[in-house]
Amino acid sequence: MDDLNDLALFLQVVDAGGFSAAERETGIAKSRLSRRVAALEAQLGVRLVQRSTHHVHVTEIGARVARHARTIVDEAEAIRAIVADAQAEPTGLVRVSASPLSGELHLSAWLADFMRLYPKVRVSLDLTNRYVDLLAERVDLALRFSGTPLQAAELVARPIGAGRMILVASPDCLERHGEPAGLDALHRFPALGQGTLESIRPWIFRAGDGGSFTHPPQPCFVSGSLLALRAAALRGAGLAYLPAEACEEALRAGELRELLPAHAPPGSTLYAVYPARRGLTTAVRSLIGFLEERYRSLS
Repeated sequence: MDDLNDLALFLQVVDAGGFSAAERETGIAKSRLSRRVAALEAQLGVRLVQRSTHHVHVTEIGARVARHARTIVDEAEAIRAIVADAQAEPTGLVRVSASPLSGELHLSAWLADFMRLYPKVRVSLDLTNRYVDLLAERVDLALRFSGTPLQAAELVARPIGAGRMILVASPDCLERHGEPAGLDALHRFPALGQGTLESIRPWIFRAGDGGSFTHPPQPCFVSGSLLALRAAALRGAGLAYLPAEACEEALRAGELRELLPAHAPPGSTLYAVYPARRGLTTAVRSLIGFLEERYRSLS
């Protein structure tokens, strides 16, 4: 092949799902993308995509070429990472994924502080509760809480902080319903559940014998958003099982009260997760170290 850049452009078209979408994502004119993919097809002697008026379909051989092209592009990025690592100042774009709750509590402000320290770094922050495939979605760094060590062949998970869950309710809710005397009384109280109607996250507590106690809440209000559950708890809608850091201000102000603290569950670990085979750029390495320092300061 005369120009390996054509492989990268072809991969952009595949990932975006078409020439128009790739133009919007890359800023490269659709006409140029089309010409370069056509040139690549001519060099290889195969049809990589089938074009129609409104759609682009990747052929079977095109899909196989795309898989190998991704490896080549990743290796090229690794080379750029080596060069960037030799630079004194972090530069470039860092794509970060985290939960909406993390973004609201600390992360957004901390990223702004980081960019003031390193003005040549740009950050793209995606706040979502869904599972993010770092390799497929080209994410440089994800922040994930887990009660068990995270392991994946193609990912590195570095612990940078800690968190814990607590059971809370508003004074108004407790005035109307009383306060649970023990874990076996939880089923008598209105509950706010995280998840969907078909799948509610269970509440995990320490049992009196040192083991664990799992309570399956039967919620009157369900949401996948912890921010929504916190808002409902503040309004007195019921008991909520929330990250402690999300409740700090409300606890200090007396707007929420922690319940059954003696049965608080074991803490979880916050991991900085990044693709192993890409290597770390100076910007990503600096950001991980910066966030670890900030999160550790909360402990």
